[in-house]
Amino acid sequence: MKLSFSIPWKNRFSLLLCVLFITACNDSATGDVDPLEQFAGAHTRVVWVQEQGSGADTFSFGENFKLMGYDSRDGKKERPLLQETQNFFKPIITPDGKKVVVSSRSRHEIYLVDFKKGKKKLLGKGVAVDVWQDPATGKTWVYALAGDGPENKYFTTHPLIRFPIKKPKKRELVWNKSHLSWSNFDMSRDGKLAGGLFPWPHAGILLFEQDTWKKYGKGCWTALSPDNSAILWVFDGLHRNLNFVNPFTAKFWTTNINAAPGIDGFEVYHPRWSNHVRYLTMTGPYVEGEGGNKITGGGQKVEIHVGKFSPDLKSVEAWFQVTHNDRADFFPDVWIANGNESTFSTVQAQKVPEVDNGQGLEWPGNSEQLVFLWKNVMAENKIGDDSLLGFNQFRVIPKLRARFNRFLEMDLNGSGLVAELPEEKAAAVLQKQKGIGLEFLYTPAATGAQDSGNILRLQDKGRKDIVRVSQKGTGLQIEISADDKAIGSLDIPGSLQAHRPEHLFLSIQEKQLELYVNGRFIKKVSLSQNPLASLHSMSLLLGHPEGTAAGLKGALSHVALYAGVSTESDISRKAHMVTGDIEARQQVETLQFKGELTEVSSVPAPDSLGAYQRALVVNRYRLAEVLQGQYSEKDILVAQWAVLDRTVLPETKDFIPGRNMELKVEKFDQHPELEGERLMMDMFDPDLELYYQVSS
Repeated sequence: MKLSFSIPWKNRFSLLLCVLFITACNDSATGDVDPLEQFAGAHTRVVWVQEQGSGADTFSFGENFKLMGYDSRDGKKERPLLQETQNFFKPIITPDGKKVVVSSRSRHEIYLVDFKKGKKKLLGKGVAVDVWQDPATGKTWVYALAGDGPENKYFTTHPLIRFPIKKPKKRELVWNKSHLSWSNFDMSRDGKLAGGLFPWPHAGILLFEQDTWKKYGKGCWTALSPDNSAILWVFDGLHRNLNFVNPFTAKFWTTNINAAPGIDGFEVYHPRWSNHVRYLTMTGPYVEGEGGNKITGGGQKVEIHVGKFSPDLKSVEAWFQVTHNDRADFFPDVWIANGNESTFSTVQAQKVPEVDNGQGLEWPGNSEQLVFLWKNVMAENKIGDDSLLGFNQFRVIPKLRARFNRFLEMDLNGSGLVAELPEEKAAAVLQKQKGIGLEFLYTPAATGAQDSGNILRLQDKGRKDIVRVSQKGTGLQIEISADDKAIGSLDIPGSLQAHRPEHLFLSIQEKQLELYVNGRFIKKVSLSQNPLASLHSMSLLLGHPEGTAAGLKGALSHVALYAGVSTESDISRKAHMVTGDIEARQQVETLQFKGELTEVSSVPAPDSLGAYQRALVVNRYRLAEVLQGQYSEKDILVAQWAVLDRTVLPETKDFIPGRNMELKVEKFDQHPELEGERLMMDMFDPDLELYYQVSS
């Protein structure tokens, strides 16, 4: 029997909608949800700027950028939001996720872009730094730096203003008591606080109700949690870790972010908290260029990554790579649909306290446990009358070829230095406190298989090692001994990279050794006995001052010995201070040339130097070829080491007119460590700037 029926057109249309809805639901259930949305757990949008050239414009100064976006719901993956190419800087997704506020730093203009439609509207002059929605009124505000005055890539003197996004001409002053940095400003959800740089590298929290700000560290790329928990991170100078502080509890910790797949231990940059407390974004890897800081090299391998924090923010549980292209991607921002509901803590304090419980804001912070301190060659390096040792001022004595570098650190240079300290008194204090903390910053110059040797040693009265920290190629080795026998060791392979500083803290308590790297706990090992039990005197050796055959090339600074127990929060805080200082280090231009030595200064006899231990001589070269850098003169004056540790260096035999040489030099006045060194100069030429030989 043949059946037939008819359905009115209106009902047919309703039935079609139902079928489409059921199909869409089935598609989602069978795994067709965008992978980024699966990762974030909700509708997600990402924006960033993409450099269209070589990828070296990491700070977005040029005109060769596109505004890019990714929507987990439109199926288009990464795509331009606008077709035009110009200067785009720090895009910010609005709280409703529908629009993007982006600026042109070169034009000082702020635009509003519809994420879906790609329509652009001018909002006025300035550079936007954040977009905030008032939870009480629902009104959305744009915060921007706008005005006149000097500025550079690190900060601007322009005041902070704000305006309603729907009424951009209605502007009001927010803050003008300090300079601010361009890339780092975040409002709390309730609008009472903001995190930022005041300016770079001074990180802190702005308290609007008190009309003041409080400093919590140094570094770059700060971020304030997008809820009301007031947790602040400061990106460390190593460009690998987020240094966190909870100002309500004065607790500090470090979270690594350069272990994401595809980063391979290189630097990362542009870290930014999303609108959800559990998610962040960053860019990397940065692999171009020489030296330890490769951020300015950018490169076409730089991609956008999104990470998911653990609930306590002390690790990143998982990573998702958003972009896959052959162009450099910078300044990402992430919006997640349920982000405004996320929170780290429901416990709120009435006031953000200053971190002042004896820790201070400058390394080493709490000084009560110190028995030795050496920050750098220009620092006071002293402890006060109320310390465990009483007043002491410490020195390190360079031996053989060791000296100091332009960051004022110890330059081991294949040999080492000896610390001056009250050996017996220090040993007695360590024994009484039943524990020791050993802290230092180490930067290897090379990490090849042949680069092995002592970094630091603590010895007993018989000059036998108690603690030995050494480099083995790319690895670290820590050996603990007592009564001339090994009682425990730690090996950390693959932990070193050439020119990359590492903050290390060793804690020895009774029969246990713990290692912290850059503020993070790494490993612990049990010891067969207490290494301090028979300690009656002690010495501290840096590098290998006994000779050059087994010496390393590398640098040491921020060396400290503590008596007693150091907590994990204390250790993280110290690491934050040290790695924050690294961020403020300035790069200098190196000039490499081939030339003929035309005039020399006399090499002094060591006995003629009086109290000086070292001496440089100034020689004149006629340039034949510039291999690196820029130099317009025909001649150049170069200061070169002639005497170290009261010994004439063998290379002075090559200081002969007519000799052709290849040198790497830097401007003498960019090396503050040379202040006060003996300088022999048998020539005078006021028209030539003096340079300093850094290597041959």
